[in-house]
Amino acid sequence: MQIQSDPVVVPSKVLIDLIQAVRMYQTQIAQLRTPDWVNDNITRVKDYAQRNFVDF
Repeated sequence: MQIQSDPVVVPSKVLIDLIQAVRMYQTQIAQLRTPDWVNDNITRVKDYAQRNFVDF
């Protein structure tokens, strides 16, 4: 099986739109916060198991 590489022409407007979309999603992902209920459940599981997730 051989992979072929063919040149592709993409208009600069399309590339600019893609770059802007990636930047927007990177910003949104960076701003995500873990909901309090998730942290509460993690703490409850650690307390129940009497272990931390980093314990071996």
